[in-house]
Amino acid sequence: MDKKVMDEFIQQKLVEDSIKQEVEQTLPHRAARYLQVKPHEIVPYTHFSAASAECSLLFRDGHFYGCIALTQAVAEALVRFLCQSNSWDPDKEFEKNMKKLSKRNFISDKLKDSLLRIWNKRNDYHHLNLNVETERQALEELAREKARLLVEVESEIFRYKVIDGKIIPEHPKYWKASGNQVFLRLEP
Repeated sequence: MDKKVMDEFIQQKLVEDSIKQEVEQTLPHRAARYLQVKPHEIVPYTHFSAASAECSLLFRDGHFYGCIALTQAVAEALVRFLCQSNSWDPDKEFEKNMKKLSKRNFISDKLKDSLLRIWNKRNDYHHLNLNVETERQALEELAREKARLLVEVESEIFRYKVIDGKIIPEHPKYWKASGNQVFLRLEP
C-alpha cells in the first residue's frame, strides 16, 4: 500500500474514532432532546417533508442554529403550501399570507399564533444578524420551542385517523398534492 493510501486510511480511522466517542458521550442528551421534539409521524409527501423531519434531527444532535433556521424555512414553505392548496398564489411576504389564511378561516387563531412564533426573528437567524442568540442554553430553548411548534402545526394541518388500516386525513385537500403518497417518519 502506498503512503498516500495509508495516510488516508489512518485519517479515516481517526475521524471514525472521534465521531464514535462524540456519539457515545452525547447519546443520553441526544435521545432526551429527540423525545422532546419527536416529529409528526405521517405527512403528505411534499417538497418540504424531508426538511421538516430534519428539524427534529438537528435539535437532537445539538445543531440549534440550523434547527431554528430550518424550522423557520419549513414554516414558510408550509404557509405557501396552504395558500396553494386553497387555490391562490401565495404572496412573497409570509405575514401577508398568514393574514389571508386567517381572514379566510383556513387556519385557526392557535395555528396562526404558532406559525408566527416560529417565524419570530426569522430575518435575524436567516441573515445571522448581530443580535442572534449566542448563549448555548438560551439557543437550545429557542430551538426546542420552534421545533415543538412545528410539530404542533404539522399535527394540526396533517391530522389523520387510521380506520381499518387506512389513513383518513382530516383535511384531505392538503394530502392531494402528494398524489396520495406519504412521508413516513419511522424513527423511534
